[in-house]
Amino acid sequence: MKKILSGKLLLCMAAAMLGAVCMLCKGAVDAAANSEQTIIKGVYVEGMDMSGLTEAAAQTKLESYVYQILEDQSLLTVAYDDVAEVQVSPALLGAQWSNPELVSELMEIGREGHVVDRYKFRKELERNPLNYEVEISFDEALIAEFISGKMTEYDQEVVHLSLVRKDNAFQVKDGATGYAVNAEASAKEIAAYLNSEWHFEKTRLNLQVDVTEPKGTVEELEQVQDIIGTFTSSFAGGTAEKVANISNGAKLINGITLYPEEEFSFDAYCAPYTVANGYAMGKSYSGGKLVDDVGGGICQVSSTLYNAVLRAELEVTMRYNHSMIVGYVPISSDATLAETAGKDFRFKNNLDIPVYIEAYVNKDNLLIVNVYGKETRPANRTVEFISETLEVINPGPDVIHVDGTKPVGEIIVSSAYTGYKAKLWKVVKVNSVEQSRELVNSSNYRAVARMATVGMYTTDPAVLEQMNAAVATGNIDHVKNVIAAILAPPVTE
Repeated sequence: MKKILSGKLLLCMAAAMLGAVCMLCKGAVDAAANSEQTIIKGVYVEGMDMSGLTEAAAQTKLESYVYQILEDQSLLTVAYDDVAEVQVSPALLGAQWSNPELVSELMEIGREGHVVDRYKFRKELERNPLNYEVEISFDEALIAEFISGKMTEYDQEVVHLSLVRKDNAFQVKDGATGYAVNAEASAKEIAAYLNSEWHFEKTRLNLQVDVTEPKGTVEELEQVQDIIGTFTSSFAGGTAEKVANISNGAKLINGITLYPEEEFSFDAYCAPYTVANGYAMGKSYSGGKLVDDVGGGICQVSSTLYNAVLRAELEVTMRYNHSMIVGYVPISSDATLAETAGKDFRFKNNLDIPVYIEAYVNKDNLLIVNVYGKETRPANRTVEFISETLEVINPGPDVIHVDGTKPVGEIIVSSAYTGYKAKLWKVVKVNSVEQSRELVNSSNYRAVARMATVGMYTTDPAVLEQMNAAVATGNIDHVKNVIAAILAPPVTE
C-alpha cells in the first residue's frame, strides 16, 4: 500500500529546503561582508578594477589618478589662431575633482536590500561589471585669468595704412591687421566644453580672437596732396628750454595720418609732459602766474596747430584759452593745455578723406604747422579769422611780497598782464564778398598786476627801516630805487 505524504508534511519539507538555500546565500553574502569595508567584485572606475580595496586604499588610488590628470600639461593646448599654442595643465585652468564622494558610494554597492537580492546582484556584477567615471570641473573665472595673463601677450595692435612725407613727396606706408583675444568669450566657451564634453583626452582649445582690419587704401591716401590749412608762429627770443619743448612737441605730432571721423587729441600724442618724454623745464601759466614747469612752451605748438586746423576747416571738439594773454598768436586764437585739469586740444577729421599733419621748426625760429588733404573748396572762396576785443581790463596796482629769509637787495619781479574779453570770428568770402560770419570762440583773459618778492633780511636797523618804508609805498619801482641806493658804494671825497 502506497504512502502519501500529507499536505502539512510537504509544506514543512519545502520550508526546510528554502531555509537551507537561504543559509547558503547568507553564508556567501556574509563571507563577502566579512571582508568588510572592501569594494565588491565587478566595480570599476575609469576602467580600473576597484574590487577588494578598502575605502582608504580606493581613495588613495583615485586621488593619484586625478592628480595625474590635473597636472598633465600634455592634455590641453590653448591655441591663439596660428600665432601661438600653449600647453597647459588642467590645474592651471582651475580644474578640481568634483565627485570625491564617489569612493563612499563604491563602498555601499551591493550592501543594501534583501540577502537574496544582494546575492543575485553580486552574481550579476561578475557577468556585467559597473564602470564609474571621475568628474572634473573647471572654474570659468580662472580660465579667463589665465587667458588674460598669458595669451593676451600675443595680441597685435592694428596698424592703419599711413602717409610718410619724404623729400617733399608722400609715400604710403603699409598697415597690419590687429588681433586681440576676447578673454571673456573664450573663457565662457572653453569652460562650457571642458565641464560638459571633455573626458581627459588630448584637446586643442581655440580662443576667440577679435580681428581688426587696417584702415585705408593706397588709392585713398594718394589723394592727400594739398595744404588745406597752415599757420606759422615765431619763438624768436625764447629760452633754450622753450625752444627744446616746442621742437619736441612738433616732432611728436609730425607725421600723423587722421582718417575721416577720427578725433585727434594733443595729449594722446604729446603727454606726459616729462623729462623722460623729451621735455625740459620752461615757463607756463599756473594760477594766474608764470611759473617754472616741465614742458613750458608746449602750448605754442597746440596753439599753432589750432590755427592751422581752423584754416583747414576741421571740426574743433575741445579748446581752452590761456588764463592770461599770449603773444605768439592773435588774441582768442590760442589753445592751452593742462593735463591734470583735463584741458586738452582736440579736433575731428570731418572730411571725406584722410588728412596729414606736418609740424617742424626752422632755422629762423619759426614753428610751421601744415594740414594736408585734398582741396575741394572753390578757388574764389576764402576764409579769414578775425579777433575782436570786447573789453580791456587794466592790471591794477603793484603787489609786493616780502621774504625775511632773503637778503636785502634780492628782488624778483614778474610782469603785469592786461586782461581781455575777446571773440574770434570765421569770415567766409566769395569773390571778396562776405558770405558768412560765424563765432568760433569767446575767450576771457585775466588781468594780473605786476608782482615782486623782496628780500628783507638785514642786521642793520636803519636799512630795515628804509626797506619797510619803501615797501609801504606799494610801488615796485620805488623799492628798486631804494635797494639801489642801499647797495651803492659809499661816496668818498
